[in-house]
Amino acid sequence: MDPHPLIHRLEQLQRRLCEMAAQLDKLTDPEIVAVSEEADRLIVQLQRMHMEEQSLKKIEAKSAAEPPSLS
Repeated sequence: MDPHPLIHRLEQLQRRLCEMAAQLDKLTDPEIVAVSEEADRLIVQLQRMHMEEQSLKKIEAKSAAEPPSLS
């Protein structure tokens, strides 16, 4: 999966959070909490994607480094 749309959405949410924090009196406002939770979910999703990508690279590197089996 391409992470770029997720990164773009996360950047939008970050800007929105800054705007909302400046406009609303408290950071515990339900609207701010909802946007923050959405941003949190995207961050976790991006982290999982990154971890999976790193795992695949390790597996590929390991299999490339192994000598061919003699049958």
